Amino acid sequence: MNINIPANVETILDKLHHSNYKAYIYGACIRDIQLGKEPINWDICTNALSSDLIVLFDEKDGFTSLPALKEYGTTIVIYNGESYRISTFKTGEARRFSDKLEEDLLHNDFTINSIAYNHQEGFIDPYNGIEDIKQKIIKCAGQPLDRINEDGVRMLRAVRFEAQLGFSIDQSLLETVSLLKDKIISADPEKIVSELTQILLSEKPSKSIRRLLELGMLEQLIPEMIPTIGFDVHSSYHDKDVFEHTMAVLDYCMPNLVLRLAALLHDIDKPNCLTIDADGEGHCYGHASTSSDLSRTILSRLGFDSHTTDSVCALIKEHMNNYESISELSIKRLIRRIGPDNIDNLFDLQLANIKGSELSGKDSSRINNIRNKCWEVLSRKEPLTTKDLDIDGYDLIAAAYSPGTQIGEMLEYLLDKVIDNPALNRKDILLELLQKNFRP
Repeated sequence: MNINIPANVETILDKLHHSNYKAYIYGACIRDIQLGKEPINWDICTNALSSDLIVLFDEKDGFTSLPALKEYGTTIVIYNGESYRISTFKTGEARRFSDKLEEDLLHNDFTINSIAYNHQEGFIDPYNGIEDIKQKIIKCAGQPLDRINEDGVRMLRAVRFEAQLGFSIDQSLLETVSLLKDKIISADPEKIVSELTQILLSEKPSKSIRRLLELGMLEQLIPEMIPTIGFDVHSSYHDKDVFEHTMAVLDYCMPNLVLRLAALLHDIDKPNCLTIDADGEGHCYGHASTSSDLSRTILSRLGFDSHTTDSVCALIKEHMNNYESISELSIKRLIRRIGPDNIDNLFDLQLANIKGSELSGKDSSRINNIRNKCWEVLSRKEPLTTKDLDIDGYDLIAAAYSPGTQIGEMLEYLLDKVIDNPALNRKDILLELLQKNFRP
């Protein structure tokens, strides 16, 4: 089987070969081709050092090259507007290079990614990765204990591949993960976020969350979720425990990261909020607010960015809103709290929450009616965020107000006024309002 390598990649490989270096495409692109998929990225490995690559791919031949800041031994080469990663063969020891392709492939995560190819030699598959792809098995090259000790995030990646590819994790790898599960918390936070993101965006994320629970990694990553397992809220409106309800809501949500994170965490503090009334009925008053606060702690600890964290927590805080007798002004304030780009996620979360509780008795038509009203308000393009004001921080500084946190407070104050009365959104009027309430 010959691989139809893109022209840009062929040019890079040829340039390396003509300079007497070994060079191959490898990893995920080979795996994707074996699965009949179009590769997203074409990665290259070589025995050329990064310093050699920087010299070889200079600008006179139409290339631009620079070291990858977060990947030691990897050089980014840009050619014809496309970016390619070229990695130098490495040993298993940190910051050590090798001249042997087989040694480099040994230290990749799994056999299905430990395959290389070029036209001169064909497939280089020392660890039977092609056969494992055919058998749909996720297996480590060499000893799984060694591979996981090299990079603990590979435990999470195995679960991700299981979800994305529909493969099975090899028994020896499962046993190693159960043994080394504690290492996941010391893995690179950026890699953890990447793997969790892809898991949550899979077709049925609950399956992977259950696998993380089974392997002991869920307790390491989100220990706050463990008390929800089997937790009975003693309510006639709930047919599942908190964890099972959460899994149902998660699967009912579209593959949107903010939405699915909110679904995963929306009831996480219910076990701390339960009260039982005189009739034996359970209530979790205030759990939306406390779950939002707890979720912020969790997402920050895991390493999610502040924008994602803020968006998720806003959804969780508002997910119990029932919109009784809501005015247009209240709708505007709701959009302001959630954000115009996030408001649809709130309604999707609430609809999924209803589907996840067969006994809830809640009417989804009310949610859809409020959604339509929100769209109507948004279509008028009235000011709903500080960015919509006819004034900004630079204008306030020019008006002699000092830079600092007070600028944000003043803009929020003005937005409050403008949401109540859009006609106030003129720079001269806004400055006049400020001068009455804030001193420069």
